[in-house]
Amino acid sequence: MRHCGLSEPRLICRQLSKTYRTATGEFEALHAIDVEVLPGSVTALVGASGSGKSTLLRLFAGLDRATSGELIAGGRNLTTATPRELREHRLAEITFVNQKPADNLIPHRSLREHAEAAGTEAFALLDDVGLAHRLDSWPVELSGGEQARAAFALAIARNTPLVVIDEPTAELDRPSAVPLLEAIRRHASQGVAIVIATHDHDVTEIADHVIRLERGRRIEDDAAETEEATPQRPAPADRPVLLDVQGLAKSFHREGEEIHAVRDIDLSLAEQTINVLLGRSGSGKSTLLTLLAGLQPADRGVLRWRGEAVDAAKLPWSQLSYIPQRFGLIPELTVRENIELPQRLAGITDPARTEELLDALDLREFADRTPPETSIGQQQRVAIARALILRPALLLADEPTSHQDQAHHDAVWEHLAEAAESGTTTLAATHEETASRWAAEVWAIAEGTISPR
Repeated sequence: MRHCGLSEPRLICRQLSKTYRTATGEFEALHAIDVEVLPGSVTALVGASGSGKSTLLRLFAGLDRATSGELIAGGRNLTTATPRELREHRLAEITFVNQKPADNLIPHRSLREHAEAAGTEAFALLDDVGLAHRLDSWPVELSGGEQARAAFALAIARNTPLVVIDEPTAELDRPSAVPLLEAIRRHASQGVAIVIATHDHDVTEIADHVIRLERGRRIEDDAAETEEATPQRPAPADRPVLLDVQGLAKSFHREGEEIHAVRDIDLSLAEQTINVLLGRSGSGKSTLLTLLAGLQPADRGVLRWRGEAVDAAKLPWSQLSYIPQRFGLIPELTVRENIELPQRLAGITDPARTEELLDALDLREFADRTPPETSIGQQQRVAIARALILRPALLLADEPTSHQDQAHHDAVWEHLAEAAESGTTTLAATHEETASRWAAEVWAIAEGTISPR
């Protein structure tokens, strides 16, 4: 852990608390938090999903107002600030990077237009994080990891004295994260105060200060972290093939250029196994999953389901289920209702199955809240529960643990292993190398081409 020199705090919290009041009741997201953030420092906020990290960042950014306590920034108490003063704070004092990468970008502006609005330094920063070749792309054409890198570069380019970032490396493989971490340290050395909510050990390693939250309360900085589970990678099973893919290919056209996102992929998934597709941001992982899920047509290739040619788009949820990176939850429904939705659509009533998933994925406490009243990590687990509610034969999961703390990360993989024993084959696309320990088969994907690991 690094240490920065003494200076007047850029931001001070004293007994800061936040209680949300919603249609489903009240819950205290933060309780009596004391924090100081110094210029030129990197502060990491760590804690389990739902511990209050994102809420605290939103208070720092002036996007929400504390219920009680003081939050001093730039000599102004944001707890009692007027709406105009909060706008001035957001304009001149702070830059906020949302946990959902796409929410930081304007859909109808190209990356180049974003950079032009952010200032000349934005182009150099986009180059630093490996996106100079994507300047003429729309946000929707970028992978989740590319969106995350773009949002970070554009945020830093604003040159505000305080930057708060929510899970900047959640969707990034380690090589893609390295230039981002280097940029964080470089800008902190120029006097910028940076606060990062994270589950990433590499982020805490570059931090000057680590603040740990647990159920909305600050706990001792040296509190022990949950150790990572170390399962033995299972041997490939001698089981019937569930899905066989031959010659799958998909290209896109952009600015007169043909982009080969998926190149002649051959792939076989055995029944009742976990399989992992490892690749960097922009490698073609998400495109491959959407092709297998029937969400977009392939240019060519054949899919066979238990030996018979199949149109994946016609497979019911009980056969094939898909978890996108953006989750696709219905905000008006509660957590429980989102999970039960596939049952309702299929005309099935099985409350015991819902209770089983609520317990297995640590969601019972939030069952009667709506998704906007939960953390991103909790929303991700809701999407997993919904995908598994009908015990599908095949689960396609795009970065299923990217927003999980270590304990919930392991709980997800453990439940996927249990689901495999009960009949669900999983293909998980991820940048997390550790996922291979749970898999019977692992493929690496790069530039749309896969190879066995």
